Amino acid sequence: MHTEQYERDSLTGLLSYTSFQKAVALYTEVDPKGMENGKYAMLCFNLQRFKVINDLFGSDGGDKLLLFVAKQIERLGGENCLASRTHSDHFCLFIPITDDSLPGRLDAFTETIENCAPDFEVICHVGVYVTNRSDIRPDGMIARALLACSFVKEAVDKRYIYYNPSMRTQLLLEQEIINNMGKALEEEHFKVYYQPQYNHTTGQLVGAEALVRWLHPTRGIISPGVFIPVLEKNNFIVKLDLFVFEKTCALLRRMIDEKVQPVPLSVNVSRLDILYPDMPEQMEAIRRKYDVPVEWLRVEITESAIMDGIEKLTSFIEKMHKLGFNVEMDDFGSGYSSLNMLKNLDLDTLKLDMRLLSDEGSSKNNGAMILTGLVRMAKWLGLPIIGEGVEHKEQADFLASIGCSYVQGFLYSRPIPEEDFFEMVKNQSIGEIKPPMQLIENMNSAQFWNPMSIETLIFNSYVGGAAVMEYRNGRVDLVRVNKKFIKELGEDLTEEDVLKWQPFDYMDDKNRQIMLDTVHLVIETNEEQECETWSQTPIHHKPICMRVSMRMIGNSSDNVMFYILIRNVTTEKNTMCDMVRREKLFRAASEQVNIYYWEYDIKTKKMSPCFRCMRDLGLPEEVTDYPESAIEQHVISPEGAERYRVLMQSIDAGLASAEAVIPLTDDHIPFRIRYTTEFDEQGNPVKAYGSAVPVGE
Repeated sequence: MHTEQYERDSLTGLLSYTSFQKAVALYTEVDPKGMENGKYAMLCFNLQRFKVINDLFGSDGGDKLLLFVAKQIERLGGENCLASRTHSDHFCLFIPITDDSLPGRLDAFTETIENCAPDFEVICHVGVYVTNRSDIRPDGMIARALLACSFVKEAVDKRYIYYNPSMRTQLLLEQEIINNMGKALEEEHFKVYYQPQYNHTTGQLVGAEALVRWLHPTRGIISPGVFIPVLEKNNFIVKLDLFVFEKTCALLRRMIDEKVQPVPLSVNVSRLDILYPDMPEQMEAIRRKYDVPVEWLRVEITESAIMDGIEKLTSFIEKMHKLGFNVEMDDFGSGYSSLNMLKNLDLDTLKLDMRLLSDEGSSKNNGAMILTGLVRMAKWLGLPIIGEGVEHKEQADFLASIGCSYVQGFLYSRPIPEEDFFEMVKNQSIGEIKPPMQLIENMNSAQFWNPMSIETLIFNSYVGGAAVMEYRNGRVDLVRVNKKFIKELGEDLTEEDVLKWQPFDYMDDKNRQIMLDTVHLVIETNEEQECETWSQTPIHHKPICMRVSMRMIGNSSDNVMFYILIRNVTTEKNTMCDMVRREKLFRAASEQVNIYYWEYDIKTKKMSPCFRCMRDLGLPEEVTDYPESAIEQHVISPEGAERYRVLMQSIDAGLASAEAVIPLTDDHIPFRIRYTTEFDEQGNPVKAYGSAVPVGE
């Protein structure tokens, strides 16, 4: 189509918006059948944060970007396209569709735009309307493409979206919500429901979360998933959140007045609430109005709130803490910066997102592994944990097995109206959520988990084989190990192999009891204890003996954390066993040949006798001032004493070997005494080995 006669945008050279509409209108007249059968498409483009780009790079930089985008749009459309810069950073493109290549071309286009600036991410959202009628005007096509473009912002993983009629339906619903939200709040069509939280181990009610529902007089229940995003767009969510908070305070006031034991109630605050600087003060004013003790109120923030800036979130938490509120993190582990938040935010409770278990059927069971790690780290930091979205008993049992007993979800109860919840509280056993771990003084847990800290450097490099071990209900689990710990096991193992290893499963009953007794002794005395146990290695099941030194570093009502040092003493123990075996053989042999033997330390004049010397002659394990003490005891007879002294003097003087026949004991039995001397590197005599055999044998 010839477009030379049309007006052009002065910057990009594309058609002006008015000329663009005229040119598109011609297609509806020339090819109505093609319009009806989807042979054409209208695309609308919107550059994100273009004002920021102008601020950072100036109008010249902004103009260069617009020119670049305009050329890429023309390249995307091809020869027979109509392209327009409608205003500012908004563009339109009308193209014929001759094949199914448009999605691939759009992928290439958006990637090119995103990579055009090395120092700044440029994002272009695209809405696509494929024609499906012949009587539609150009502005109607543009409106549909723009509507699709507006949906791209909510789809984080997409850069373009095709229009479908449900978008229009959703838009009308959103407008209806906006038109009615003020009246709904005023006439209290919004209702507060409460979802109970339970201790799965005891069955006690420990709290509840306040949730809002919209009971529309004609539509019935409108899902929070429908109205809350709309209210967040126009900031009305702040008013609704304060309404829910006030209703929650009123319920607690009623419990107190009617002498019903209250339970802590959690109230959600949105990302917008956090941005309002006086939100904490408004909530505190409502609490004081109802004179509700602050310990019965908790504030839930979502993990996604960090997207608005860690500084704002930290400031909000600090203000709430100063007012005495507990702050919970909702949907923890859902995918933003969980571990960083665990380290940087001063939270009081974590609510785990049970969607992590959605892959429980997979062979890797990654979700279960992640939940286990999150629970352990939360315990280490002393944070109570609530499993949220628990629908099946198997899920609750799994959470309890890894140390998370508090659950919320359909397994116990759906969200219920206020009156039903009030009756539930009146008739249920009430428990409390307790901190899971009290750490010993001077233990900086946050630094210990920080890979760059001096604590971690010492743990990994200087302390030998070390680990953090958790003990719970007769079971021990390794939470963290260093490389030297893995090396002590003596196999080609990975850290993952070792952390999966359950030591008790590889011990016999005797060694398991030794370990358990040591664990209990550490808990009772709060002092370091040591033990030696035999077990099997994780892979090849080789027997190993470990000398384990352990010290308690934290405990709670149901689990204890230990710092342990290990040393593989298998070789030492096997050598000792071999020596004992050889000793037994030597004893048997010496019984057969009727021989006595001993070791003599020349410098200290101490003698270490054999078992027969101790048994037959009554000598102690160590004889001092030898041979005088043996002469005094008549082990050496009086008439042989002087000859024995001369023999020993020759050994003390450095004679390599010596022997003599000397009567021993009061029975004057003659024995042939032989000595062999051992010398040090300088040739000085250090030890002598003696033996005595009755003369005639």
